[in-house]
Amino acid sequence: MGIVKINLYKVVAERKLNAKGGQIRINNNVSIKEVEDLQFNIPGSAGLKFTFAFNCRYEPDLGSIDVEGQVFFTDTEDKIKAIRESWKKNKSVPNDIMERVVNAALHKGNIQAIKVSEEVSLPSPLPLPKVKTGTRKAKPKVKPAVAAK
Repeated sequence: MGIVKINLYKVVAERKLNAKGGQIRINNNVSIKEVEDLQFNIPGSAGLKFTFAFNCRYEPDLGSIDVEGQVFFTDTEDKIKAIRESWKKNKSVPNDIMERVVNAALHKGNIQAIKVSEEVSLPSPLPLPKVKTGTRKAKPKVKPAVAAK
């Protein structure tokens, strides 16, 4: 079992019009804000909602993109109970679960940030592939070695 859905409930983008030009740094961050029970009726299974915040900051003070949502995660009742207790006790989740949840939140957050960045004229938060044209020097051809008989 694992991640069954990612639900977004907030996407905010801001570009500051008075920002100065120059070198731009883009800082992306994702954090888990809350872990709550997910209610559904599948015998032997249970679920959790991981509430996350994805933030993209453009420095120096050019703008920002904030995405908030929830990752729905299912597993056995015992495993979910252990995760829930770990979160309540010390705000931590086992690394294998945290890796999957954070990667899902990063994936969804980055996709939304790429979409929204174009609308408010901010650079893409992830480098996009580029094609370079021009003449390339041809590599010298190497003659195949003659096999000895």
